[in-house]
Amino acid sequence: ALSINKSLSKAKSAAENGQVQCEKLRNLVIQCITEAGGTIDYAEIVDQHSLENVEFIKGPVVFCVAALFGKVRLIDNMEINL
Repeated sequence: ALSINKSLSKAKSAAENGQVQCEKLRNLVIQCITEAGGTIDYAEIVDQHSLENVEFIKGPVVFCVAALFGKVRLIDNMEINL
């Protein structure tokens, strides 16, 4: 469970340091969770207001993740405001 939050924190830090391409941020999170033994259900970055998927972070977004660890499905999300 901690791997999800840690991966979201890494993605937030990367975004704050200039990485605004969502595909690269998603790949970072997927890699971290997979290495921790999880299986991704979804990892999406959406506009904070419309909840539509975004390709580049240009304003407030929410990074939403669901992953399976064994039979347990865990979800988490993190706001990213640049």
